[in-house]
Amino acid sequence: MRGMTPEREAQYRDGMRAAAAVGAAILRAGGSALDAATAAMVDMEDGGVFNAGLGSCLTTAGTVEMDAAVMRGSDRAIGAVAGVAELANPILAARAVMEHTPHCLLAAEGALAFARDQGLERRTDFPPAHRRAEWESKRATLEARAAGKSVEQGLAELGGVLGAQEDDPLGGDDHHDTVGAVAMDAQGRLAAAVTTGGIWLKMPGRVGDSPLPGAGFWAVDGHGAAVATGTGEYLMRVMICHEAVHFMRAGDDAQTACEAVVALLESEFGPDQGGLIAIDPQGRLGWAINTHGMGRAAWHAGMAEPAVAVWPEDDWDRPL
Repeated sequence: MRGMTPEREAQYRDGMRAAAAVGAAILRAGGSALDAATAAMVDMEDGGVFNAGLGSCLTTAGTVEMDAAVMRGSDRAIGAVAGVAELANPILAARAVMEHTPHCLLAAEGALAFARDQGLERRTDFPPAHRRAEWESKRATLEARAAGKSVEQGLAELGGVLGAQEDDPLGGDDHHDTVGAVAMDAQGRLAAAVTTGGIWLKMPGRVGDSPLPGAGFWAVDGHGAAVATGTGEYLMRVMICHEAVHFMRAGDDAQTACEAVVALLESEFGPDQGGLIAIDPQGRLGWAINTHGMGRAAWHAGMAEPAVAVWPEDDWDRPL
């Protein structure tokens, strides 16, 4: 992310503020935390700026496979989809799984068939031309570095792709990984929502942490809510979001909980693996990372517009 041009960083910041403002408008009107978090994710999927929806990364085969999930804290209801293509808004498919099936997670063709039955919009422009061009460049770079091995072997040796790393072997400035939201409404209800295109040049069929409860997200009223971003293969091994909510349930504020679980992540798997955002039952916000950057936006009642920050040293650009 440090490689972002000023123009790209401005787009990134504006996109986060706009998405948070969408959720804030719902909360101002008395809407639910789940509706606010879902709407923020729809905005990010549609914008093409983030690694979600229209802006999703591509697999080694040049295809788009997206994951998304929602969780309602009042009853621990969960809906998720994994490995879906063509859907304009995977987050709406995840919400529909929660509300219209007895299941928690649907994948691949089964998830697409269900989404069709629900009348959810499909796109024929996946992937857009600029993503295809990036895929061609990154694949060529990886093949050159793989020294005769397959792209999949090369990716495994490189340890995955996180654009937050300054020495990102694939170059570029937009490996921003998963986007997610946590929210609390006027009734104190909590919710989490998360959506992603995964990592660049992942193997077809790869599913990361995002649609997995406890790993990519977790929300329980009275305990806390969290969503994560980073190298899913490591985040799921520490169940980072469940652990964060466990700390909050035990009495830690959101910030302390986030710092504790990122310390756990780093102790197990080293630096440059990811981070998370969280909200505790008192409405206090928290975030922590062990990468070079993670975009974040925040809003609470009384603020004119959301505050935004990107780099670890950034203060919020609006008073919280």
